[in-house]
Amino acid sequence: MTQQTDPPRPRRADVADSYNRGVDAYEALWSPVILPPAASLVRHLELSGAGLVVDVGAGTGALLGAIRAAAPAARTVALDASAEMLQVARTRREASAILADALALPIANASADAVILAYVLFHLADPVQALAEAARVLRPGGRVGIITWAWQRAPRATAVWDRILAEAGVPQGPLRQANTGLDRPDELTATLRSAGLRPQRIWPERLRRQWDRSSFLDLVSGGAANRVRLSLVDAATRQDVLARLRLGLEQMAPDDLLWEGEVICSVASR
Repeated sequence: MTQQTDPPRPRRADVADSYNRGVDAYEALWSPVILPPAASLVRHLELSGAGLVVDVGAGTGALLGAIRAAAPAARTVALDASAEMLQVARTRREASAILADALALPIANASADAVILAYVLFHLADPVQALAEAARVLRPGGRVGIITWAWQRAPRATAVWDRILAEAGVPQGPLRQANTGLDRPDELTATLRSAGLRPQRIWPERLRRQWDRSSFLDLVSGGAANRVRLSLVDAATRQDVLARLRLGLEQMAPDDLLWEGEVICSVASR
């Protein structure tokens, strides 16, 4: 009888390191793409009377504006494993930011009105433990808001970039994302229930981004995962692969730079 093994999960140190390296590209290029569903999620949490909102995996704090608008009287705490991301949250958005592990929240039991985990669970070694921590810190009747990926369709230009990296012998970076149990509504419902949470609403939202040659180059050269990969080779190799990508981009049509995706948004209560 073949013994089944659990699929590999990301390590906190690897995820934090990649975001520390890629904070500038994330803040300028990627965060604006994924922010709209997160802002919509905040509106579904009914935060008008909230006293404490905990944004787990807050990154650079892009969601704080929406939280403050929805919960003007609340204290909002931004937690993340990346020190560099939190520094941006402090300086640009005056966040109350704490370096923390999503699997062991530095928040008292039954003290929060809402916990937000937007684009976080798939980066964690144990998503169920993170949800259980959210349930622990929620007051009775408190809500958790979650966003996970259903799917992403990378631009055709990404395949060219991947081929250039492979031909140059650039090693693969460490695992940063694992979607098992999170990328379908039925599986996410089961995951929430296993952590002691009651799903209230689950819905999809589509995303679309038309990159141009310049922004795509900035994204792939400065983004978290690629910054890690490029750090594994010498400067000459880095310069060569980026030069080859620039040449390749000159031959590409706008459709080759189109990215699309779909997220699953969910609200659950304790």
